[in-house]
Amino acid sequence: MDEKVADRIRGAILGAACANSLGGSCVGLNRRDIESSLGPVGLRDFSPGLSRSFLPDHQPGAYLADIYLALALADSLVANQGELKEGDLKGRLTALLECDRFLQGGPGAPCLASLRRMADGEAPVNDGSLESTHDHGAARAFPVGCLPDRCDLVDIATRQAKVTQADSRVWAAAAVLAHSVASFIRGERLESEEEVRRYVQAEFAVAKKIDPRFAEWWDDVAPDLDYAHPAQGLPYSLVNVQPEVNEGVPTAVGIFLIFRHSFEEAVCAAACAGGDTDTAAAIVGALSGSYHGASAIPGCWLDKIAQRDRLEAVAQGLINLW
Repeated sequence: MDEKVADRIRGAILGAACANSLGGSCVGLNRRDIESSLGPVGLRDFSPGLSRSFLPDHQPGAYLADIYLALALADSLVANQGELKEGDLKGRLTALLECDRFLQGGPGAPCLASLRRMADGEAPVNDGSLESTHDHGAARAFPVGCLPDRCDLVDIATRQAKVTQADSRVWAAAAVLAHSVASFIRGERLESEEEVRRYVQAEFAVAKKIDPRFAEWWDDVAPDLDYAHPAQGLPYSLVNVQPEVNEGVPTAVGIFLIFRHSFEEAVCAAACAGGDTDTAAAIVGALSGSYHGASAIPGCWLDKIAQRDRLEAVAQGLINLW
């Protein structure tokens, strides 16, 4: 392990939290409403929740439900020396149902319903509803990519998703996100269009082994986006992100890919994309943070992010596993 690896692990945790907080200001608003409220510059720093958003009481620098879920998973992995113990993870996720900060962080009805089924010992639904296809089981998986090199990383990401959701599209998305973070932490570069295409195809292969339906949606990220030139703005295909896993995860990854050369630009674009902005930004923050490292996160964000000691402790716990 070297300093760059440690910086990228910190980048994944801190980057996801900072991005999630930034995106928390606009949750539920469409792209046009965000632009009319904030102007063409958009969000460049933490902000209170916009008045017509789903979370108008959002406080600048506070991170939301997605990060609490991810930290619960990370804590479980650290406590068990990098192994996934489903019982321990279920206990930590159940405890969040009594956590005011988590509940105030906008987990949403589909997420809460699946957590309550798990807490009550019921089987998760698998009926194609938003509860079964919601992206929370995938979005929280990024700390798995921070584990030391191991052959069962995809299996761990998949199993943690199964704790709350039975739809294999969620499992595939979780595996792709964890595998992506692991690749970036270990130094994979996406400088050229060819390298981006190679990355997309590698993750397509990961997804296809778990669920071809999600793999098909994942593959749709590639054809209509320009990876050869720095993005000047969000294309129409990447705005108004929905929380359904087939759309939410590939769209967030698409935002990261076209803004991959700048942590700040990628995160700000996701935060103002419209729709499920907190989750989309968290995914982009985890990917971009693991790609660029914590050293690329604006210092003003790090200075103001809530409970930074908690985030740093989780990151250090993952680093210590190496």
